[in-house]
Amino acid sequence: MTPSVLQIGFGGFGPAHLKAWTALGLGGHLHVADPSPAARDACRRHGLPDERIGADYEAFLDAVDLVDVVAPTDRHGAICDRVLDAGKDLFIEKPMTATLAEAEHLAARVRAEGRIAQVGFYFRCHPLARAARDRVRDGAIGDLRYLSGRFLGFKRARNDSGAVQNDAVHFIDLFNWLTDAFPVRVHAVTRDHFGRGREDFALLQLTYPGDVIASIEVGYIQPGRWNDVFVPGARATKEIAVCGGAGALEADFVTDSLVVHDVRHELRDGAWRPVFGDRVEPHFGAVDPVDVVTAELRQFLDCVGRRAPPEAGVVNCGVRVARTLDAVFAAAERGMPVDLEP
Repeated sequence: MTPSVLQIGFGGFGPAHLKAWTALGLGGHLHVADPSPAARDACRRHGLPDERIGADYEAFLDAVDLVDVVAPTDRHGAICDRVLDAGKDLFIEKPMTATLAEAEHLAARVRAEGRIAQVGFYFRCHPLARAARDRVRDGAIGDLRYLSGRFLGFKRARNDSGAVQNDAVHFIDLFNWLTDAFPVRVHAVTRDHFGRGREDFALLQLTYPGDVIASIEVGYIQPGRWNDVFVPGARATKEIAVCGGAGALEADFVTDSLVVHDVRHELRDGAWRPVFGDRVEPHFGAVDPVDVVTAELRQFLDCVGRRAPPEAGVVNCGVRVARTLDAVFAAAERGMPVDLEP
């Protein structure tokens, strides 16, 4: 039986989700709810009929099998609670919830009620990230030593979250995924230059088991290098480096380029010198964001069909990321590192 889907929210990332559901053959079984008249008009322009568009998501809950939450972050907790009350499996765009308490509450309900709930960590399904992970896992760059990420640029500051929850969360999860571990120590500096009660700049340092270090820089005050495909008029930099004992990787998620360095240091004539091997640049072509979202939702549908916990599940992944975010804010407030359970 073909499942019917309710997409709650049609903001900036909403059209990508609608197109992804359509690519999966579920466009004719998709309902969209958004309180904004402008968002509902946009749904109509995408070809959705009036009877499957509404302002109140609760009006559709009994008519659907699955729910896709693309609403503002500060509404996630209440919406997900109501979706679980209705006995539905759900996909939740990152960040999972606005607070750690909401994340732990949601995970407890999902576990107790046997629901399938996946968090939309976009980069896990990005071809560059998957290629990087394959190379890390097959030992191509040796033992991991350091990861760095820059997710920044001049763009609109969202009202429902700051730069940490909106942008840094992507690379926190990506680094967890690449290292196959969770941070054990967090240090952070944040600034609210706009005076709106949410950070517009942050520097994060994460320590992973084995003394692997990661740094993440996010913000809206630093110049980005490229036009942002998600935010019209914005300039963005979204890049990571993954460094090991036998090489390094550079991935640029705006230009869709990956560089693999075969390089190590050797002690020669009393000095540690780089010894260079091949420099490889695999070709990926332009990556369509809709294809990445489609891959995420395909994973979700597969887990629903098998009643299997998602890799990026609420219980095994979402709560751990929420704890890291909570530690980031605590470390920034205290001006000192915060330790986490391994």
